[in-house]
Amino acid sequence: MNKRIVLKTVLVCFGIFLILASAGIYFFASRYELDTEKRYQVIVAETDIPMGEVITNEMVIYKTIKESGFTSHMIQSPDQVIGMKTLDPVMKGDYISGYDLLPPDKWYRDDSRTIILPMDVEGRLANLIKKGSLIDIKVHLKDSMVPPKTVLSRVFVEDILDENGLSLGENIGSKKAYAKVVLDKAQRDRVYVASQYGTLIYELYCDNTQKASPEDFIIPVNGVNKSSSEATQPLDAPVNTTAKEGNP
Repeated sequence: MNKRIVLKTVLVCFGIFLILASAGIYFFASRYELDTEKRYQVIVAETDIPMGEVITNEMVIYKTIKESGFTSHMIQSPDQVIGMKTLDPVMKGDYISGYDLLPPDKWYRDDSRTIILPMDVEGRLANLIKKGSLIDIKVHLKDSMVPPKTVLSRVFVEDILDENGLSLGENIGSKKAYAKVVLDKAQRDRVYVASQYGTLIYELYCDNTQKASPEDFIIPVNGVNKSSSEATQPLDAPVNTTAKEGNP
């Protein structure tokens, strides 16, 4: 009989202990965070975002993640993504990284293309034309005594390349080089036609504040190149646009 009382007492005490232990665990867990890992708020897609879409405020939300899942490429502020274009599709709930975005000053028109302009050392004005230069592209018409005509004005030189497509930087010397420029279709057409009627030459702007030269080269009508005052039906009027949005 005494053994039963002892057993019951032990079971009751054990039950009370479990209740008190559970209450203690709940008390401390509710007041003291056991997981002390740092949290970060990052930007994720609220909806599917197609490639090339301009991100708006409605397309993104915050998500809290642990420090162990955080990387330096993750975006933490909506200001860093709103107004940017996506380089790849972003699915709903995906993290948005900096390398997935294209800022407005890097946008190109749909008809923009990169072309190269061959230049010898004389054509580069003794290497004065460098990456970042502003130039006029002119054409000296064959068998003509008139001054060169301006084909395109204030063209931004993206880079100067060697025969292997490598940037030359300041190490150009007497090598033949190629100016990398980005032009829209109308601009490219003017350059291609001008090169058939004469020799392309280049003039360098002294600084970025100088105004653009008038583009007075007229695409020939019926195979005859006329001056601006003589051309009554030009196939293409002079243009003064830049292929890259935000170019000087």
